[in-house]
Amino acid sequence: MASQSTQPSSSMKKPNILPVPEAYDQWASTYDIDGNFLQAIDTMMVAEMLPTFISLLQPSPTILDLGCGTGRNTSLLMQIPKAQVIGLDVSANMIAKAKHRCQQALDSVPTPLRASAFTFKLCDISSPAAVNYFGASAVVSTLVMEHVPLEKFFAICYKVLAPGGMLLITNMHSDMGAISQAGFVDEATGEKIQTKSYFHTILEVEEQIRLRKFEVIWKEERAVHEGDLAKIGERGRKWIGVKVWFGMIVRKKV
Repeated sequence: MASQSTQPSSSMKKPNILPVPEAYDQWASTYDIDGNFLQAIDTMMVAEMLPTFISLLQPSPTILDLGCGTGRNTSLLMQIPKAQVIGLDVSANMIAKAKHRCQQALDSVPTPLRASAFTFKLCDISSPAAVNYFGASAVVSTLVMEHVPLEKFFAICYKVLAPGGMLLITNMHSDMGAISQAGFVDEATGEKIQTKSYFHTILEVEEQIRLRKFEVIWKEERAVHEGDLAKIGERGRKWIGVKVWFGMIVRKKV
């Protein structure tokens, strides 16, 4: 879901802080085309994570994309045979984009090799009480934790996952989070828009994993490298050498 400001916040004018649903409804029209380098890093790294993640799933899995946004990663789940994919998000405008994107992705996969179905629901993904799903095979949640207190985020994941269920998560690295957060510039007004964000370190994430009796299968931290710029754009140059991303594949213990 989240995509991040590509400049340290100290260089910006004072932003307009909006509630998450309102901010992302405004952002939806430009979210996929604003040249955000962290989103590009996330796309690269999720592509690396997916083969391992998919290999750990049971046949015909039910997968929740928690904070699906415009379906950037939800669409990749269309390649999982007989999967039931459910996208949840707080933004109706983001979901509208995701539906179109996922239909295109589904149509591009031969019938025997593609997901069985996908659905989307408008949902407060920061509230464990609002996410009423149980027994899911897997949860995917990319660049979302920044908007949710960790205790609530992992309470939701624990609630919806079946024993042995898999969790793929990514987030802004705390090294980047110390000087930047999710936001965009409103093209009509030039105004910087941000939302409330939570600063989560990897150690804090790992502590929640331990408390909820999950186990880490795969983990990686990612800095920006000079060689990345051809893929992520020049806006990433000022972040060379800085850890900006981390990702994990986690299993709920049986």
